[in-house]
Amino acid sequence: MTSEVAGSLSTPAPSTSILSRRTKLFYGLGEAGEGVKTAALETFLFFYYVQVVGLSGSLTGLALFVALLFDGFSDPFVGGWSDRTRSRLGRRHPFLYAAPIPLAIALWFLFRPPEQLGQFEVFLWLTVLTIAARFAMTLYFVPHMALGAELSQDFNERVAIGGYRVLFGYLGRIIALGLAFSVFFADRSGFENGQLDRSAYPHFAVAAGALVIAFVFISALGTQRAALSLPGSGEALARGANKGLVRTLRLAMSSPSFRALFLALLVMYLYNGVQFALALHMNTYFWKLPPAQVQLVFYASMMGYILGIPLARPAAEKLDKKAAYMLGIAGSCLVGSSPTLLRLAGLAPENGEVTLLPLLLGASFLAGFIGCIPVVLSSAMLADVADEYDLTHHGRAEGLFFGANAFCRKASLGLGGAVAGFVIDLIRFPAKVDPAAAPADAVLRLGVTYGPIMLTVLFAGLAIMIPYSLDRERHASIAEALAHRRRRGELASSQS
Repeated sequence: MTSEVAGSLSTPAPSTSILSRRTKLFYGLGEAGEGVKTAALETFLFFYYVQVVGLSGSLTGLALFVALLFDGFSDPFVGGWSDRTRSRLGRRHPFLYAAPIPLAIALWFLFRPPEQLGQFEVFLWLTVLTIAARFAMTLYFVPHMALGAELSQDFNERVAIGGYRVLFGYLGRIIALGLAFSVFFADRSGFENGQLDRSAYPHFAVAAGALVIAFVFISALGTQRAALSLPGSGEALARGANKGLVRTLRLAMSSPSFRALFLALLVMYLYNGVQFALALHMNTYFWKLPPAQVQLVFYASMMGYILGIPLARPAAEKLDKKAAYMLGIAGSCLVGSSPTLLRLAGLAPENGEVTLLPLLLGASFLAGFIGCIPVVLSSAMLADVADEYDLTHHGRAEGLFFGANAFCRKASLGLGGAVAGFVIDLIRFPAKVDPAAAPADAVLRLGVTYGPIMLTVLFAGLAIMIPYSLDRERHASIAEALAHRRRRGELASSQS
């Protein structure tokens, strides 16, 4: 085979060089679009359909769960599709350019259901539009994450890339939440709690969609050159990328490290999904905070995540990634739930007392500060698993692995929303109710679910991570073996 043909079939291999700050900044900027979307959907979608539109909690949860089932197929499909793509724009960038406009359109329709629809019609509207939004999210998010894994093969550099991604992801959330609570849901005549004003949501959706388009396009343009300059790796990767989705999934699940990380991510995102879905309920009804204070609580968490980014790399170097990941999750969730646990024990300040807001702000900030460690490390650990797969099965499958990660992340909306919807109906929490009129027993049951019950689920799930075995030494041996194999392939190609 000639070198020209071999080059046309080759798939970019991970780079071992240290990336420029410019490349990492542009790559991370794309996550700001993901952050805006996350704020719109995870913070407001469940609350909007249950408390504002009046759809039952069970039907809202069912709609989000049905969309999740669709994602179960679309995430690895898109990941595998991007693994096999050959174009003049590279493997991942055609998807990055195709995703943001459909996502913005879906967001607008999601937050504007016709008012004359009945319960079943609203359920269908939510289901179809959530599926559309999720698929558009998949077209962007899975190839974007896979690109991050391809940009470097260095054990520590991958943590740095993840740090930039997380930084911009939370900046995007901060921008979206700031627009929401300071502009669209701010206190005004007739709505002391602006998040209950149905007319404000379409305007918020338009702003969120415009931000998503801007962030994703700028990021894609800024990383285009770096993606095209990734070195080819010969026929081995080309063959590996075309094994077929089903076979690749089966081979991936044969790895104890992949199974452990995948299931642990699923449990963590399920926990986060329930917390996100019920967070606005908790702040509005359990703590009875006005919109300005709700915004501050969310901001405290986001700032914690941003300022905690530098912790990830030294934590991984000192404890290794697995231990840092598990301790970060446990510490973050315990701290984040502490105000609720204190209130249930009768030890927290009463609603309206001056000391309550500092308690909530401090717990939210510390939870984010500690919780940033596993958020940054998860993508780096998946990239390490992709290297192990390449060594064992002779093929890159970053798209597939990050498709699995995207499925877990979006399970936070699907499974989390389904559980939250079931809880809302189970505790008989009324819709469209003023915070001052919410039944005390329903509010208490909301706090019990949000705090101790979900913490029990989380800690049971942490045990799943025990079989994960890709420590620093194991990954170093894998990287050395892959480099040796590539050198042999390049030598063979030059001699053909």
